Amino acid sequence: MESIDAPTLKRHLLDCDEIALVDVREQGVYCQGHILLAVSIPLSRLELMIRDLVPRPATRVVLCDAAGGLADQAAAIMAGAGYSDVSILTGGVK
Repeated sequence: MESIDAPTLKRHLLDCDEIALVDVREQGVYCQGHILLAVSIPLSRLELMIRDLVPRPATRVVLCDAAGGLADQAAAIMAGAGYSDVSILTGGVK
């Protein structure tokens, strides 16, 4: 899976192209602190929620977590669901 660093993510967020920044940590952890513009889709609910929140499989998606491996699991799920442009934020939300 492709990784992306924070400066590149910032450029992507400002370039006006379609992007989904998805935080896959559980809701309580997400609420304690998250990246501005990130949407919470906990890994435990990813398969149920992703099509509603990111309906186009070609959308550029960046997954983030607390660098604990959740984003890797989410990337595998999304690849299996047909999403073709998925990256993981290097180093997590910190």
